[in-house]
Amino acid sequence: MEHRGGRLVSLVSLVSLVWLGGVCAAVLLTSGRVRAQDAGPVVADAGVDAGVAPATQPEDGADAAAGAPADTSAEEAEIAAEMAAMQEAQAAEGGGADSPPPASESSGATGSSRGLSNLMNPAISAAGTLVGGFSSRADGTVGGAPDDLRSGIDVQEVEIRASAIVDPFFRADVSITGNTEGIAVEEAFITTLELPRLTLRAGQFAANLGRHNILHTHAFPFITAPLPWRALLGPEGLRSPGVSADLLLPLPFYAELNAQVFAGEWSLLEGSIPDDPLTVANESVPDRRSDRDLAYVGHLKTLFDLGEPTTLELGVSYLGGRNGFGGFTNVVAGDVTLKWRPLESERYFGFDWTTEYLWVQRGEAPSDRTTGGAYTAMRLQFGQQWWIQVRGALLGLPAGDAGRVWRAEALAAFVPSEFSAIRLQYAIEADESGAAPPVHEVFAQMVFSVGPHPAHAY
Repeated sequence: MEHRGGRLVSLVSLVSLVWLGGVCAAVLLTSGRVRAQDAGPVVADAGVDAGVAPATQPEDGADAAAGAPADTSAEEAEIAAEMAAMQEAQAAEGGGADSPPPASESSGATGSSRGLSNLMNPAISAAGTLVGGFSSRADGTVGGAPDDLRSGIDVQEVEIRASAIVDPFFRADVSITGNTEGIAVEEAFITTLELPRLTLRAGQFAANLGRHNILHTHAFPFITAPLPWRALLGPEGLRSPGVSADLLLPLPFYAELNAQVFAGEWSLLEGSIPDDPLTVANESVPDRRSDRDLAYVGHLKTLFDLGEPTTLELGVSYLGGRNGFGGFTNVVAGDVTLKWRPLESERYFGFDWTTEYLWVQRGEAPSDRTTGGAYTAMRLQFGQQWWIQVRGALLGLPAGDAGRVWRAEALAAFVPSEFSAIRLQYAIEADESGAAPPVHEVFAQMVFSVGPHPAHAY
């Protein structure tokens, strides 16, 4: 006990000395800056204000022999110069000479002298979706897809996102999502900047398979993902660690080619056969995928102008990889999107029509080796803050072992601003066999976003 008490006293003493030293250093730095300002402009600050790194003076005597941080001072001055250049650029964009001076100048302290600056902080935003309503689907039953809506009130998802320019070469984005059931890292990746016609990405992000898979929950056109996407790709979609390359093709019209490689830990590629308890022999087959089995994604997108107010976007995607049954899984997707925005009243009127098809083939799978699905959705804006939408989806093109399931949805939205929306949706879902009664759903959803959330894909 005495030994532990002595260690505790020593630790407290050490912490006290460090704290006292920090206070003394802060006082000395503050008094030194005040004296420097009284005597005239500081050379380092003058270099920062001019956007040029100040020259460091050579050191001699005991300080030089002890290895005084001359290189560190030069590095800090260089960082301060870059920060000042960024401030000047922001001031120029915001109105030039009429813009207010940066906070560091108005307070008489630079980012280098403080050690903190808003320029070094990432842009942080948050988005949330709250949902509540009624579903006639009985509790505990399995519907046409995972993640079916259930009666009650729930937090569908909350997303916290941070984005920042790492340096002149990279940008970083991190997205953490969660609800009442858990929290997960949805995306965390870096993206290259300023490469001509080429963009590289590495980290965890969504596979570029069609239009809907890359959307976040708060950006869904309807309350849930389309029925075939939830059933075939899983409720969370396809997101995984990987690398990506986007190439803008040198063509007279817009065309973008995307190639991606993922770890591919997705239900779409899993495969195992459980043992039949009614037989004596062990008939189970384990999942045969290994860490070396990757998933490969390719996507080609092009856009055409059909006149000033109308555009047509065409896309085709492919995903392939070895599955857990020992075979190969192939996924082919195609999408068509028509958008109409009258130039004279684009804030008040608009029409979107999107159709997507998904075809899945799982080699060596004991069931549902080939299946697919499609949906078509239309959205009409008839006021600055009002939308109505309809969507029809069919799971089973071609039909799987369980037959076909169809779903129809109608939605009305009141959108006060780009940061909030209130939506009311009715849906009906049934299978073609008619063995079970149709499922009816009525749900309301509140969507909100705060902070500088990045723009979504066109």
